[in-house]
Amino acid sequence: MSLWSRWVLLWLGWTAVMAGWAATNDAAAEATPAPGHSVHGEAFNEGPRQSAYLMKGMPAIQFPVTTTNDLARQFFLQGVGQLHGFWYFEAERSFRQAVVHDPNLALAYWGMAMANINNAKRAEEFIREAVKLKVPTSAREQLWIDSLAKYYEDPKRDEKERRRDYVRALENIIFEYPDDVEAKAFLAVHLWESSRNGWPTPSAQAVESILKEVFAQQPMHPAHHYRIHLWDSEKEPATSIRALPSAARCGQSGPGIAHLWHMSGHTFNKLRRYEDMAWQQEASVRVDNAQLMRDGILPDQIHNYAHNSEWLVQTYNYVGRVRDALALAKNMIEMPRHPKYNAVNLGTNGAPFDTGGYDTANQGRRRLIETLLRYELWAEAIRLGDSFYLEPTEQGFEQAQRARLLGVAHFSLGQMEEGRAQLEALAAAGKVLRAERAAVVDEAEAKARAEGKSEEDQRKTMKEMIDRYAEPIRRLDQWTAELKVYEALPDGTLDGLTNDVAALKGLSKERLSQIWLQLGATNRAETLAQEAVEGGTNQVQLLAHQAAVLWQLGQLDKARTVFGQLRERSAYLDLDMPVFRRLEPLVADQKLPADWRIAPVVRDDVGERPDLATLGPFLWEPVPAPEFTLPGAKGTSISLKDYRGRPVLLVFYLGHGCVHCLDQLNAIAPLSAEFKAAGIDILAVSADSVEALEKTQAKARTEGGFPFPFVADSAREVFRKYRAYDGFENAPLHGVFLVDGSGLIRWQDISYEPFTEVKFLLEEARRQLQQIGDKARLPKNLVTAQTK
Repeated sequence: MSLWSRWVLLWLGWTAVMAGWAATNDAAAEATPAPGHSVHGEAFNEGPRQSAYLMKGMPAIQFPVTTTNDLARQFFLQGVGQLHGFWYFEAERSFRQAVVHDPNLALAYWGMAMANINNAKRAEEFIREAVKLKVPTSAREQLWIDSLAKYYEDPKRDEKERRRDYVRALENIIFEYPDDVEAKAFLAVHLWESSRNGWPTPSAQAVESILKEVFAQQPMHPAHHYRIHLWDSEKEPATSIRALPSAARCGQSGPGIAHLWHMSGHTFNKLRRYEDMAWQQEASVRVDNAQLMRDGILPDQIHNYAHNSEWLVQTYNYVGRVRDALALAKNMIEMPRHPKYNAVNLGTNGAPFDTGGYDTANQGRRRLIETLLRYELWAEAIRLGDSFYLEPTEQGFEQAQRARLLGVAHFSLGQMEEGRAQLEALAAAGKVLRAERAAVVDEAEAKARAEGKSEEDQRKTMKEMIDRYAEPIRRLDQWTAELKVYEALPDGTLDGLTNDVAALKGLSKERLSQIWLQLGATNRAETLAQEAVEGGTNQVQLLAHQAAVLWQLGQLDKARTVFGQLRERSAYLDLDMPVFRRLEPLVADQKLPADWRIAPVVRDDVGERPDLATLGPFLWEPVPAPEFTLPGAKGTSISLKDYRGRPVLLVFYLGHGCVHCLDQLNAIAPLSAEFKAAGIDILAVSADSVEALEKTQAKARTEGGFPFPFVADSAREVFRKYRAYDGFENAPLHGVFLVDGSGLIRWQDISYEPFTEVKFLLEEARRQLQQIGDKARLPKNLVTAQTK
């Protein structure tokens, strides 16, 4: 072989080696996750990243699992109990912690899949891990894993068939292991869930029989949750009484899980026992608040938090706890907003501009407006209209809601010019709403054309978009008609306004009753007052209104009878509300004291109830930021105490090598002057060493470097304190925290990716800080300047 040939062979060999080395490095680079991302794959990015701990008040669960590690067993059992409370986020956290203590615990991955019942993609990935690890486990555990694996193995298979096979698999576990109480509990809830997904349960009593077997083995099993759902789903309200034994035990079966307290409220709601319903929901809110404030979690990250709170506001209205209703609704509005967890979409359910649905921002504002209208708190409505609680927005429907409330308030107080201004605001809101509809329709039409849909499909799409706006626009038109009636009432006559009032379809019956009474149509006023009570059984405001109307019409005996019914439910009502103050002649007639309420009586079918204060705080509050002192560049150091008295935005980033972190810092830098103008300093906290801080500064896109200081937390101790840390993988996470001048965390974001919606952050920071000096708390006298 010639020398040249040898050189060629050597060169080819070297090239092949280098190509292989480069390919290996490229593959390794691709396999290396970005800073903040989980090393275990995408499925682990979105879930809980902070370590779990053994919580108080978790259900007692009996579920044999193969492990020699007692902590792994305890966390696994905690996770199963949390599944029964639909507390999926915390359940996944518990199962992940179980894996930390026993990496081969196959059923923990089954648990993670179960905790992602609403996320099939993640559930599929988790159950595949369980299948890989199942061989050394017991036959029973393998049945559990196989049952769920089969359900997810072919997502395209008919859903009814998949659900049927899963039922058969659970039945097989019960047949092989008759003592498996968990199989019976999960079978019961799966049958109920299937009935909500197109596979009706032929017999609710059959599911009840399964649950009775569960309770025979374990009387305080959290499957009481499922019995409540079962009978609550039945159309006949009276069947809810069958869930009453579980309503007395549900929260008590897992007192540390808020949703278990909430569920009993469903039963008491169906039975119109609103005092008991309010107790259950308040217990739930308090337990949630305790965890939010203990673990540093945003309210809307908790399943059902906003729904439970808004329903509690409504229930307080039913029992007359108006001050508590207002305080809770306002607390919901105060809570941190986030594009992901608490969107600022203040529309009406089902409309395209209300993607937030049951976020606290939406529901708090909705219930606040409802409470002010229901209890005729006109001066308070106007006062809040000038605060951040009822600030104007750019959304058409929300503008209309606000204008309607303020219009009714001004006209009711005789402030005619201000009322007419709200009529103009309603008209403007109508233009905005119709413009929103046009824009959405145009966008949908363009999308349908781009997708090549037929003309018929395009028409269907257009009609769907238009129909989704039909209800909001209908309501707006009704509110306009309502305000016009209020405008005409002072000088109006029955002959002149009969047709206009008769056309009002969106008003509550008691408010229509008041209008007819003012016009002298006494029969209509009396009839509507009666219909209001019939439609809202046991609601104190409706009973009070009927009693006052009857007394004013001279029907004294009837008025006394209704007043007697009201007194039976009067334990919690706030006497200074206008609707209750109108009862003063009746109170005098009965020779009752000024406080004519009857003391509450706790029934003997509600179970053993703890003191509510022991469950947690009634209102959510921001928590103290952990103190720290960290080194900065050139031998300096910075402490959180240095910012006491003025707000600071803490930006936790993962070092100069994190490309996305640099994008975040460079997105914040141009707005730093606006943050400064809002009184907010900025401090960047790096996971790098002090020496590496200059490397970050060198990558600034603004002249002169980043316009805010940097400190280093190379030991990641401060990252841990702020929970911007993956406790399972021992790695820092991206975090942003707004700390106010008194050292409280007003807003936060912790994620596997940096938060880059800087303009949103600036506006939310301003809103949060405005609350400190402008908390329009309840005045001592809510009815100052009210009409009689």
